[in-house]
Amino acid sequence: MARRKKNEGIFDLLLMFPWWVTLILGIGVWIYLRLQPVPGGATVLNDSILRLFLTAAQWLCLAASFVSGLLTLKRKILFASAKDIEAIRAMSWREFETLVGESFRRQGYSVEETGGGGADGGIDLVLRSRGRKILVQCKQWRSFKVGVKVVREMYGIMVAERADRVIVVSSGVYTQESYGFARGKPIELIDGKALVQLIRDVKGESVAVPTATTAHPAQTAPAKIQNVQMAASDAAAPSCPKCGSPMVMRTARKGANAGGQFWGCPKYPACKGIVSV
Repeated sequence: MARRKKNEGIFDLLLMFPWWVTLILGIGVWIYLRLQPVPGGATVLNDSILRLFLTAAQWLCLAASFVSGLLTLKRKILFASAKDIEAIRAMSWREFETLVGESFRRQGYSVEETGGGGADGGIDLVLRSRGRKILVQCKQWRSFKVGVKVVREMYGIMVAERADRVIVVSSGVYTQESYGFARGKPIELIDGKALVQLIRDVKGESVAVPTATTAHPAQTAPAKIQNVQMAASDAAAPSCPKCGSPMVMRTARKGANAGGQFWGCPKYPACKGIVSV
């Protein structure tokens, strides 16, 4: 799905569709115009206006298909280039946002790029899957730790937007205060090391990730057990019994086991493998 803008035009709306959808629409209008007889008689003016409108719609659809195809190709190339943490940190903030969106898109999420965050923050992506709404903020910070202020603000936005969950993705690391605030809340913190592993899992490359250039801060044993998906945790994680991916620690939010810890597959909802702690 294309980036949403404050003042969307027809072309921007067409870009929200996959390239092949607008291509089919454009070809369909072209065929209709070729098969439709040339108007005559008293209806010449009205039919001419209709044909002019359809001709414009035809070229808009074909142009949108071309642009959407280029954007799709760009995302694929960018995703393929994200081989390690150094390659990710070398990206611009916009490329980083696109990479994160593509990572979730390949997991089956519907991804909306809001265009409202920019380089400084805000909601960058809105993920939807099975009626659930997840807000994502991307932090392309090469040398800074993401502090608790960012996490607290995103939690407030999640409540205001009535979203089910919030994810903060960074190319760097998080402070201990950030992890502490996220504990017990529907917040997921993904640092650079965890992002590399996530991308490898999506690619089907379940290989141990080399230690990131920026080391993860030392943690006490209690701090490692959190409700966020801490793929970056130093704790040894079991392999998913269904797909073999390294699992992440999660906290049950509903049901009889609410509040209990368990190992969950990082590819959820595509894979629903779980292991009891």
